[in-house]
Amino acid sequence: MQHFAEQAGTDFVRGLSLPEISWNIKAHLATGCAKCKTAIDTWSRVQRLATDEATYTPPEDLVRMVKLGFTRQQANSTCGWALASLVFDSWTQPLLAGVRSGALNVWQVIYEAEGLTVDLRFGRRAHQTAVHLVGQVLDKHVGRAWRNATIELSTEQEQLIATTAVNASGEFQVEFEARDHLWLSVRTGDGNTVRIPLTNPK
Repeated sequence: MQHFAEQAGTDFVRGLSLPEISWNIKAHLATGCAKCKTAIDTWSRVQRLATDEATYTPPEDLVRMVKLGFTRQQANSTCGWALASLVFDSWTQPLLAGVRSGALNVWQVIYEAEGLTVDLRFGRRAHQTAVHLVGQVLDKHVGRAWRNATIELSTEQEQLIATTAVNASGEFQVEFEARDHLWLSVRTGDGNTVRIPLTNPK
């Protein structure tokens, strides 16, 4: 029994075979050739993965904000600020039964940069646009509250929306109207600034 070539198999899976070749491959598979069926199944899985790859692309607005953050970081490197890295997102974690139906929608994210850990919890009630943000700034290495920091919430165009200072426990609260492309800046007493790009709170 003559098996078809690998190139012919990949063309068949992608729908690029000539009608005659496609018919011959189907007829060969109908004979029950296990080797060729395995090859076709393998290439079919590869084709599906390649087709689905576009669905793994991150949202365009988030990519734009991250790129903008890196651009600003390079342009402002002499100003002493750093772009924070996301280390936890509660939206990616499985929720307990019934939680999604609750009246208060809570989203938690944790960022790290420059030795700081910034824990943010966003709360928004159903059918309301106001977002209530409760956060805490910690020393990443010792887990203690960072007591000397100012929090600023601003737009992409550097328009200040809200500002506050952390308390003795490193905690702070801010309430604002939900909108896309916001930045949260943590300015520490030693002159360093950590910046966090925020998508529209979920």
